Amino acid sequence: MNNKDAVLEILEASYEAGGRGIELISAGKVGEATKVMAETHDDFIITGSTFPGSDPLIKELANLDAKLIFAHGMVSDKKDENLKKLIDEIESMGIIPGIAAHNPVSTLEYAFENLPSVKAFLIPFNAQGMFMGDQTKLEKIVDSHKNHHFIGMKTLAAGNLDPNQAFDYISQHNICCVSIGMVTIEEAKVSTEIALNFLQKS
Repeated sequence: MNNKDAVLEILEASYEAGGRGIELISAGKVGEATKVMAETHDDFIITGSTFPGSDPLIKELANLDAKLIFAHGMVSDKKDENLKKLIDEIESMGIIPGIAAHNPVSTLEYAFENLPSVKAFLIPFNAQGMFMGDQTKLEKIVDSHKNHHFIGMKTLAAGNLDPNQAFDYISQHNICCVSIGMVTIEEAKVSTEIALNFLQKS
């Protein structure tokens, strides 16, 4: 995370395998590597999540020309005025607002009722149901809201799932893309190739 060249190598490996973007939190040297990717690849799309501390680092993401910014799950799951203010701030900068959720069922239900401008959600979604809460209920929410966009995270269940099994499951639901944690070049290549193979079929 603190080595720009190492991050850049992973992003390049994912790009070569077909990955066309990143979902990041402005920490370490990830932002610097992301900027290089955006400057050298016209079709590289940046999305990000706010920082959970006192400064959400929205300006840092805006300076990277992020197209979509998710309110961090530690803020979203509180379902209070701070979340509404964060969404308003993101929108005021001309950026698409989204919500990341660690407690997805209740946070999604709150957002549908109270934040109608939010159409994009970053949620844990995997075949084991890890981090999903009520897996069956979350699957029904996702699959019944066709006018919303759901991005899957924790899709490999913290490394417990084989990528083929993981992304076969994802492809059966209303998940438009996935955010995959990658720490090696080989991981980036394999995970990206398998994810795209299944997602492009769905």
